[in-house]
Amino acid sequence: MLGLWLLLLACAPHPAARGPLKAEAEVRFRPSAAPPPEAMPLMEAHPAAAWDSGLATAAQEVAAMSGRETRIDPVLASAAAARAGYPGPARFMRYLTGGAFPAEASATVAALPGTLDVGLARRTWGDGLTLWIIAWAPRTLELDPLPRDLPLDHALSLRVDGAIPGGEARLYIAPPDGPVEVLGLRSGIPRWVDRFHVPGEHRIEVVTPKAEGGEVALLFSVFVGGPPSAPKPMPPASRVVESPIAAEQQLYEALNRLRQEHGLPAVTRFAPFESLAREHSALMAAEDTLGHRIPGLTNGVAERAAAQFHPGARHHEDVAAAPSAAEALALIADSPGHLANLLCVPCTHASIGVALEPVLDRPPRLFVTVELLELYQGTPQPLEQWNRALPGARP
Repeated sequence: MLGLWLLLLACAPHPAARGPLKAEAEVRFRPSAAPPPEAMPLMEAHPAAAWDSGLATAAQEVAAMSGRETRIDPVLASAAAARAGYPGPARFMRYLTGGAFPAEASATVAALPGTLDVGLARRTWGDGLTLWIIAWAPRTLELDPLPRDLPLDHALSLRVDGAIPGGEARLYIAPPDGPVEVLGLRSGIPRWVDRFHVPGEHRIEVVTPKAEGGEVALLFSVFVGGPPSAPKPMPPASRVVESPIAAEQQLYEALNRLRQEHGLPAVTRFAPFESLAREHSALMAAEDTLGHRIPGLTNGVAERAAAQFHPGARHHEDVAAAPSAAEALALIADSPGHLANLLCVPCTHASIGVALEPVLDRPPRLFVTVELLELYQGTPQPLEQWNRALPGARP
């Protein structure tokens, strides 16, 4: 669910002049032909599922940091997968039972398309209540193992294998501060990456082309100058449902704080497109789907804006669904490709729309549409107003 990207020239290969790296942890897939017995319901439910011990390690971290009343926060999920060195866009589901394996988990996994990695962890309290954490991720590309921990100013040789539509993927690198960099990446051809000059977590993402902008194939972290810190236990989940209008205001404020932290100017709230963003969020909520376009319903905010306003604008769009505004922004910022939209350098305005999920059987999520805007031809005006302002126009 990526919008527009800034393409940078690829750097030339850099010789490894500092000797071999010695890393205690790696970023890699860790498939196993012998999953534990409790994981067999998952393996049997999906014919293309593979047990991955790295993903299982991430699930164990999530279980250890979760309580009975907590939900899986995107920050915790990202930290757990990054610490475990799992290199894909991992998802986590939680179930509470009296000890038995949750049958609905197998049904959920069975409905997922494509080739999957799966992992499982459980935590049992003294009264017998058991928390099950089910982890899964699609596998579309293979990645050569990488060191998870990297000395300052060292480099990586990153190589992927697999079918890439169009032949070239985008490699996003998000440092702890500063702009997101974008490089090209081809299957089977190593890419030398020497951007690790700032200590901290560097988020790396590989996005393959897709009709609606791109598909996240790989997502992982490299920790420069020191190992990752332990994730914090999650506080109890709030039962208060956020107001969509209040959530919009929170997102505007958080967006500008994020931009200022990365040395970028704040963006101005552009009210004319807000109704279009809210409408898109409402359609996503009604259909229980995320996308820049919803087949049969809408071709997206940019097309609607072009039909109703003049002159046009360039849209850098992100969409998300989460229980709160803070979690929605955390999900977006966790992906370097989506973060690049939030940190769009030429963007001066933003329009945000939030809608509440129409459900009664569980706490509703907020569906969020964020439009970063380049008003490169001037400020868009409603077409009726624009036409009335033309010389000779009829009143």
